[in-house]
Amino acid sequence: MRSTHTYNDLIKRGGVQSMEKNDLFYKRELWIDPGSPLSILFTSGSTGHPKPVILTNIAIVNSTKILANHFGAFCLRYCAPLSMVHISTGIRGALLPSATRCTVIIPSQAYDAAAVMRAIDEEKCTCMMAGPALFHNILAHSDRHKYSMTSLQYVSLSGTSIKPELLRKLETELGIGRTGQVYGMTESASLLTSSLYAKSNDNRKHTSIGQCMPHIELKLVNDNGITVPIGIQGEVWARGYSVMHGYYNDCEKTAETITDDGWLRTGDLAKMDQDGYFYFVGRKKEIIIRDTGNVYPIEIEMVIGEHPSVSEVHVFSIPDSFTDAVVCAFVALQPTMTCEVEELKLFLSDKLAAYKIPEHIRFVGNFPRTSTGKVSKLKLAEIMVKEINTIS
Repeated sequence: MRSTHTYNDLIKRGGVQSMEKNDLFYKRELWIDPGSPLSILFTSGSTGHPKPVILTNIAIVNSTKILANHFGAFCLRYCAPLSMVHISTGIRGALLPSATRCTVIIPSQAYDAAAVMRAIDEEKCTCMMAGPALFHNILAHSDRHKYSMTSLQYVSLSGTSIKPELLRKLETELGIGRTGQVYGMTESASLLTSSLYAKSNDNRKHTSIGQCMPHIELKLVNDNGITVPIGIQGEVWARGYSVMHGYYNDCEKTAETITDDGWLRTGDLAKMDQDGYFYFVGRKKEIIIRDTGNVYPIEIEMVIGEHPSVSEVHVFSIPDSFTDAVVCAFVALQPTMTCEVEELKLFLSDKLAAYKIPEHIRFVGNFPRTSTGKVSKLKLAEIMVKEINTIS
């Protein structure tokens, strides 16, 4: 293919030669439009079908520079546990070396806790970012004590309903130097917030998704697009160089997601405190609307997660012919721990309003996940509906 170049071609054109005006790469660089599309990456599809996201040259380059400045001190040897087609590894794994001169270690082709532990131990990785599911699997893994993870200077977790106890366990039981939370999405090409800023403030580091990243604007708005006061929840809107160009071949969805003045409607709800720290509340699509009031799955997940036997929990709803929605929960228990449904409901009765306590609770060994490791709540709902229909 005429448009294809090998790494050998690139290496041969390195150094002084790359600046010569007759060099092919030099000529092409002159007519590249920073705002032109560079890559198409798919969303995880955890709340629906995966969507193709168009990212531009300026979005990718600036995202890489922002991340390099933010995590550069820790990124000597970066462990990339996700596939290269994921936004996390696609930018951090593929492009961070060019900005920080770090080494990237890819443990395996698939999401594998054992491979990650082995890679960290053997390659002495210093930095990693992943979802909570991977760390739950590592903590529960039978071979955990065979590997040392103390080389990790910093680990950031991305996702929702991350229990503060999990981050503390990573520091105390695995010997990881520092942990924190981050928040972002494929549509933003990078992180929007990071709790790395919290430094030694464990409360904010372990409960907040952090402060706004450099060169990004964030605001929380109500249903009318009006900015809400501090401490009031609103939808997260983001604007900046890294925001996507749009969804490929879907102008209607793009117009729904990006405003005329460039704000990305994330569909996520959060609150902000007086010092600019954001706290994730939930996804608008996942709010369970009932006659008695709105139910936020993350609130229930955090409370169920306080039970000493619970390792991981995901709350969702299914439709009902008599009520607006039925609250359900799939729960994974800690290794060697046991718990009964009625015991868990009794535990919740003193902590949640009656209408928030899940009507259906199932204990499971694992959860259906997307290719990036995120739990698919759509699949959970399908499983629950099928089970109920089979019983009835």
